[in-house]
Amino acid sequence: MLSTAVVTAVVAAMATNSRPPCSSLPQYYEYKGEFYPAGIEGYDYQCQFDHFGETCTYYFDDATGTYKPCKYGKIVWIR
Repeated sequence: MLSTAVVTAVVAAMATNSRPPCSSLPQYYEYKGEFYPAGIEGYDYQCQFDHFGETCTYYFDDATGTYKPCKYGKIVWIR
């Protein structure tokens, strides 16, 4: 009984951590309701602190087929 509980806990922990962090996925920015590739952070753009909690970049969630917030702040274009 105890071994079953341990195995279940380990499998549950692995399932919740098997997804890569959103920052490792391609990033997109929103402009007038459309999403476009943001490029490379630190090269093409930077997310700066924003008092209003604005979303800087999004990632595409394959499971739901939608764009979800990833990084917060104001997107500032470097180049």
